[in-house]
Amino acid sequence: MYYSKIIPDPKLTHCKESEHAFRAYFQDHDEALGHAAVLLGGRRGARLINAVREAMDCRGPFTRRLRRQLLELRNLLFLEYAYNDDWGDGSGFALLEPDDPIVPEICLLADGLEQALHDAGVVGMEDTQAA
Repeated sequence: MYYSKIIPDPKLTHCKESEHAFRAYFQDHDEALGHAAVLLGGRRGARLINAVREAMDCRGPFTRRLRRQLLELRNLLFLEYAYNDDWGDGSGFALLEPDDPIVPEICLLADGLEQALHDAGVVGMEDTQAA
């Protein structure tokens, strides 16, 4: 049998293993992240999660745009836009009561997203400490 040396194609882009793990995490939690984004961000949250979904379908390494969108999704789940008039109308935040059963679920989802972003190298420890 004839064997030839494998020569990598420089045109192909390679993903880091951690980005593959994040894609698996996102696929497993896609529906919950979508519901939380719409609940907290309204139409802007829906546009954000749809943009992230579309970008996650593309092969190759994470783009700067996708990284920025993932950080925006993280900030949305951590309620960093709750009192930011520039981000949106804030109506989704106003509908949540602290004793609502969905609040602990969103907290767990936010923590899981934070860990997955950290593991994928999208967010570093200095970013999480500054937030």
